[in-house]
Amino acid sequence: MISINQKYLLLFYLSAVSLLGACSYSQEPLRYQVLADKSFSAVEASGRFEQDSIWKEGIFNAGITAYSWWMRVTLPDQWDESKYFFMLNNPHINLLEIYFSDAVTPTYIMGDHFPFDQRPYWNKDLVVPLEYDGHKPTSLLLKMSKPGETLLVDPMILKESQLLQKVSLETLLIGLFIGWMAIMFMGACLYAIKLKEISGILYALFILSLTAWLCSHWGLGFQYIWPNAGDWTDKSRPILGLITNTIFLLLMTSFFPPLRKKSWLIYAVKITIALHVLLAIDTFFRPMSTINIPNKMTFLKLTLGFSILVTALIITYLWQQYRAGIQYAAYYLLGISFLIGFNLLVHLHQAGISILLSNSLFDFGSSFGMMGETIFITAAFIGKAADFKVERENLQLKLVENEKLMANKLIDVQEKERNRLARDLHDSIGGMLASIYLKANQLETQFSSNEITHELKDLVSKSIVEARSISHNLTPPHLKETGLELALRSKLQLIQDQAYLPITFTYSLPANISQNLQLSLYRICGELVQNVLKHAQASELMIQLIEVDDEIEVIVEDDGHGFDANHSKNGIGLTNIQDRVSYWKGTLAVDSTPSGTTVLIKIPLVYEYAG
Repeated sequence: MISINQKYLLLFYLSAVSLLGACSYSQEPLRYQVLADKSFSAVEASGRFEQDSIWKEGIFNAGITAYSWWMRVTLPDQWDESKYFFMLNNPHINLLEIYFSDAVTPTYIMGDHFPFDQRPYWNKDLVVPLEYDGHKPTSLLLKMSKPGETLLVDPMILKESQLLQKVSLETLLIGLFIGWMAIMFMGACLYAIKLKEISGILYALFILSLTAWLCSHWGLGFQYIWPNAGDWTDKSRPILGLITNTIFLLLMTSFFPPLRKKSWLIYAVKITIALHVLLAIDTFFRPMSTINIPNKMTFLKLTLGFSILVTALIITYLWQQYRAGIQYAAYYLLGISFLIGFNLLVHLHQAGISILLSNSLFDFGSSFGMMGETIFITAAFIGKAADFKVERENLQLKLVENEKLMANKLIDVQEKERNRLARDLHDSIGGMLASIYLKANQLETQFSSNEITHELKDLVSKSIVEARSISHNLTPPHLKETGLELALRSKLQLIQDQAYLPITFTYSLPANISQNLQLSLYRICGELVQNVLKHAQASELMIQLIEVDDEIEVIVEDDGHGFDANHSKNGIGLTNIQDRVSYWKGTLAVDSTPSGTTVLIKIPLVYEYAG
């Protein structure tokens, strides 16, 4: 199922294609004559046009050709005051010679085997102004040379306003594509950084390579990056195409690990990747001038066939993943199908079959197909990132639950041990102290009263009180029955009566916090009060347990003489309190001055509820 974000991506893409297709520039097809070059001069070519040439209009597709071609265009006798330009809509012609009227020497020589600044008009395509020395020619003769490669041109004669309109539209399309790919690239980088997945890095590299290939295909690389490197102009597209295919194969196998590590399909993918790398390296280091035309034609045909096999291999691999129920394999299949569909339309257009679609969509068909492909691949990454987020949240919930379970078990174990100690202290030590007190009383009765027996009775009496106090602290009386508030009020009232210390107590907590958390709060408050009694010499004490912004706040303030919090942080009392607070993911802050001490404890209320 496609998410809302993914639907927006697809809707934006379809809207952009429809809008740009509707406003694309249209031009009546130009009639011209073409003639295969048999190594004759311009004068000889002019004489042969009447007997050997072919009249055509619109696109001229020579296919993979072994030789150059001549083209003759008859221009109007009358021109208006506008400036006119001739263009072929192909930036990758190696050599283009332009002859005006009956000239025997070319007026212009240009092409991607010549420096870019040699062109008479600054444009990625080959554009010729139809005016020279203030005169407008009556005919145009062109020699187009691209031996060993495909030659496809769509000749046009345009007014300056029409040319500017066409250039503006192409600039808009290119800007749209590069902006789109920049967004996809940043998204892939964020995916790789946040999730730390190699597939995100590979997708970012795939987008970079894909964008570089299209910029080279459009002629932007020759125009802006390597304007004097004709040899690299021939190499850039096949090398970048091989790199793009290699990265996509790696991306595909990374995003969708093979179902079986030993299968003919995964071996085929690995062999294909190795062949791509070897071909890219060989093409990079081999000078293009050393490759003769027949070998160049054979290489190009093999490359086209190899591309078809690679596409079939990708579809087969993804189909297996889809059949196996692997999530998001359908997205990749749709993306590849989108690219294949646009490329099919482009090839039909190049073959001269009219499909009643705008020229701009065909001129930029590969880019639109690749944009569509990235939509579905990006949608797969968005879906996977969303799944990862859900899995991480579920894992965090499980970790929290496990931590709560472990904390509760630990507290239960501690309480059982405390209860055992309290019973032993009460039943055993308490009983023994009571027996000693009775014996001391007998001694005092039997013998005349003296100071030693009186001190003995007093010491035993105090020991009994202390044992009871320790026993009660180990097992809070009636906490389960009465609840935390009443248990604390009872404890603080007893301390206030015994120590003659005024205590202000405020309690405002939810009733449904767990028993273990209540027990921890009881012990924390008890530890803090004992610290005040033992060390602060305070004349007043204030205790608050309140709820603030989904947190429990425990505030204990006294007006004693204070202490050095940094020096005392390793004391047993504060250490015990800090350990208890840490169980509940809380924080402990101590502010102590000579005029008093404030302890602030915060515990997340959402961390633990009774049910």
